[in-house]
Amino acid sequence: MKLYSKERLKHRNDISAFFNKNNSVKRISNSNYTLLLLRNNRLYCRFAVTIKKNKTNSVGRNRVKRIVREIFRIDKDKIPTGYDYFIIINKFDSYYSPSFNDCKRDLIKLFQKVL
Repeated sequence: MKLYSKERLKHRNDISAFFNKNNSVKRISNSNYTLLLLRNNRLYCRFAVTIKKNKTNSVGRNRVKRIVREIFRIDKDKIPTGYDYFIIINKFDSYYSPSFNDCKRDLIKLFQKVL
């Protein structure tokens, strides 16, 4: 499957909606990821990925964001539609990088909790 441009949260207004006090944002987390959900009333879901600068260097940050985007692209049909997702990566060690399957398992478990 292809990851379309309309499925990415790019604009400042879309991302700041997650931190607006008036919106009802749902938060689901585990040890590696925090998932913020916001209903979008669309037939597809949109997402954004972020990680703090103090977690690892730029190579590690970009690598883990690529992994999360690839998981989203491959398992798009397993992710509930009608939501905007803001994915915050809490823990990532660039020296011991988790495998793709470990990241996928943890992230899909979070998406299953949405329902």
